[in-house]
Amino acid sequence: MNLSFDRECCIGCGACVEHCPGHVLAMNEEGRPYERYPDDCWYCGVCQVECPEDCIRVIFPYLIR
Repeated sequence: MNLSFDRECCIGCGACVEHCPGHVLAMNEEGRPYERYPDDCWYCGVCQVECPEDCIRVIFPYLIR
């Protein structure tokens, strides 16, 4: 898992899914984002930047810190 979602503040707008350049994210049946393809995440942080409620954090793996 590369991202941390704050489910309490997420409004389900889908901005993170829409702007993810790797198409890693998708919306679940509850209208909340999740990592569909976590191994394909580029750690670019676009989802974090585009979230209007600041509900997403990118978790960098130890090797690229």
